Amino acid sequence: MRITSYIEALDRQQLQMDGLLVLQQGRQIGAHRWTPDTHRNVYSVSKSFTSIAVGMAIGEGKLALTDRVLDAFGDRVPNPAPRLSALTLEHLLTMSRGYPQFTRPRTVAEVLAQPLRYDPGTVFVYDNASTFLASALLTKATGQTLRAFLVERLFSNLGIPDPVWAESEDGFTLGATGLELSTEELGVFGQFLLQRGNWQGTQLVAAQWIDGATRTQIPTLNPRFKDSLAPDYDLGYGYQFWICRHGAYRCDGKAGQFVVVLPRQEAVVAITAHEVRMKPILSLLWEHILPQL
Repeated sequence: MRITSYIEALDRQQLQMDGLLVLQQGRQIGAHRWTPDTHRNVYSVSKSFTSIAVGMAIGEGKLALTDRVLDAFGDRVPNPAPRLSALTLEHLLTMSRGYPQFTRPRTVAEVLAQPLRYDPGTVFVYDNASTFLASALLTKATGQTLRAFLVERLFSNLGIPDPVWAESEDGFTLGATGLELSTEELGVFGQFLLQRGNWQGTQLVAAQWIDGATRTQIPTLNPRFKDSLAPDYDLGYGYQFWICRHGAYRCDGKAGQFVVVLPRQEAVVAITAHEVRMKPILSLLWEHILPQL
């Protein structure tokens, strides 16, 4: 594969890139580095790892999408409002908790104190708090932090040794952000996703979970913001995954962290960067990489 045109297009726009890895049928077919490959915060790509942990816990019978948040944390809310009482794990995974803005909570108590404006499940609002609360639910159900849970069940199998993952002030893995990985490790995760949860002959998470998590579970198109969003943000959200054009889906993190999975082409593209202008990175990928797959 010739990735020169993609690299040149990124450089022409002066996008601050770090690394690029392209896999097809499990084989590396393209790679480029602007900076050395080191572990860094992959920001909201972390959310997709949280989704996999939830799928594993559901497979073990320790969680269910219908689990109510207050069944785990009701002792912290003496007089819950009806919307909070109705809040479930599935609402958290689809970013439809009902709180109207993005937040970075420090504790579970802080999240539970936020008044919900919308009925859970009705309105998509991207928010770290939802993923963080899903992480806390998993810990309550399993007795392990999200990071420890995945070290045993995912990271060790993928050859990712004991990664750093930041915790909240009250001791829960953040879930929404703070996981530190390299470009190469993001590529491994993408290959695991492409193989629908199977790794070296072992099904680590149900294929049905991957299928459900990576298809639209809630619409994301908001006419008020249409002018500011690229098409790849208008196609819906799964369980902590974004749906893309061309039959693809992705993990998506601040400053240009991407894992793009293209099932039709049996391909994965892993990208790391330190660039606030994220949308051109994706649009140029469709223009320069997709036609060669």
